[in-house]
Parts: sequence; C-alpha cells; structure tokens
Amino acid sequence: MNNKNASCIAVGNFDGIHIGHDTLIRRMIELSHETNQDSIIITFRYVRKDLKKSNYNTKYINSRNVKMELLKSYGATKVVEIQLDDVVSKYTPEQFIHEILIDKYNAKNIVVGYNFTFGYKASGNIKTLKEFQDKYGYKVEEIYPVKYNGIAVSSTLVRNLLKEGKVREANNLLINNYTMFNREINIDLNKNAAFVDNNNSTIIVPADGKYKVMAGNRKMTLTIVTNKTGYVLTFDKKIENSDDIVFLDRVEHSLKSKYS
Repeated sequence: MNNKNASCIAVGNFDGIHIGHDTLIRRMIELSHETNQDSIIITFRYVRKDLKKSNYNTKYINSRNVKMELLKSYGATKVVEIQLDDVVSKYTPEQFIHEILIDKYNAKNIVVGYNFTFGYKASGNIKTLKEFQDKYGYKVEEIYPVKYNGIAVSSTLVRNLLKEGKVREANNLLINNYTMFNREINIDLNKNAAFVDNNNSTIIVPADGKYKVMAGNRKMTLTIVTNKTGYVLTFDKKIENSDDIVFLDRVEHSLKSKYS
C-alpha cells in the first residue's frame, strides 16, 4: 500500500550544505523509502531581520536561491521554504508541530539534527518533538553530531572558518567547495574585479587575503580586501561575467586595496 499522504521530513536551516546536513538529508530519504512515504525537506526564511533568533547581521554561506538549488539536488519529493513572518515566528513549539508538520505535511517520521530548535524564541528542541510523538502520531529520529578532527560540524563552524580565511578547512566540511556565484557579486570587466556590498549582500566573504580559486574552468589568484562599503575582489587573470568563483585554498594575507 502506498502511503502517498504520509511524509518523512528533514527539518533544518541548512545554511551551507555540510557533511552533517548531508548525513541528515540522506537518512531522511532512506527512511522515506523504507516507509514508502513522501520525502520532504523543510527549511526557513526570515522575512524581517528583527525576527531572526540569531544576530540579524549574520552572513550566510549560501544565498537563499543557491541553498534551495542545493537542497533540490537531493531529489526529495518536495523542498519547502517556510516564511518566518510575524505570525509563524511566534508559534509555540506545539503550534509548529500541529499546524505545519502535521496538518500541512502529514509528518509520520521527522529527522532532525542534535542541535535542532524551533518555535517562538527557539523554545522547542528534540526533547519537545519527542514529548508530542504519541499525541500526534509521528516518530523522531535524531542525527548525532558528525565530527571532523573531533569537532562537531555545524554551519556556525563553517562560517567562522570562512571569516578567518580558512577556506581549505571549510571545504573539508562542505559537500561542495565554498563558491561565490556570479549572480551574487558585481563583476566589473574593465577593472577585472568584483565587488560585494556589505550592506545589501547576505553572503559571507572570506577574510582579506590572496586565494587560489577556479573561475569558470580556469585557475587563478584572487585578492580580497575590505573597504568602507564592502569587499573588493581582484583577479590576476581575465574574469568573465558568467564565472562562479570556487575557492580552493588561501595563499597569503593581502595588503591595502587600491580601491579603498
């Protein structure tokens, strides 16, 4: 019998798809096959900065569109982005379970990471999910920390490594090397440079320095320098408008920019 209305759900913010996220999502899809249920990935989007549970100045490893593309690449039945607006962001943990996971998506199996929180002011956690299992008829599976060199992998860890310019270490944790996509940066072909506005951009830019990168299918050196409005990225070879910038390793710290 096909439980076409029942769902196996992975829930998380999923900023930058790292090896912990990958383990969680793959386990959810595997479980959906075992139970003959739809596989659904649920992630979140804050519609206003002041509604975020964390620092509203947080920069992300991936933009919203890139994150959605990466999540869709797993081939789940559905990828859902929940808008955390004035109403949903104030749901109690039980409201979130009842009105979203159960009423909207008929969750029968829920797979989450060990540090998952939800509900108003992040007041719900895995213990909360388990407390309501019998009431709402679902099962929770917790994914324990995936560790690298003894340290639990998290999006926060990856963000911190990138902020320090440790792109090789960050790449060891990400499923794909850290990439700045051409649609996320402003490329100036005349100056053979790209610019990122700190006020309007939501993506992380690695620390000032020189980096080995792939631009399109060409290896080159990229220099990043912070100025008053954001970041200047200059290349030692010709850059194209269509090039995504894939970071490989850091070469050295940079000097003062001619654009600052």
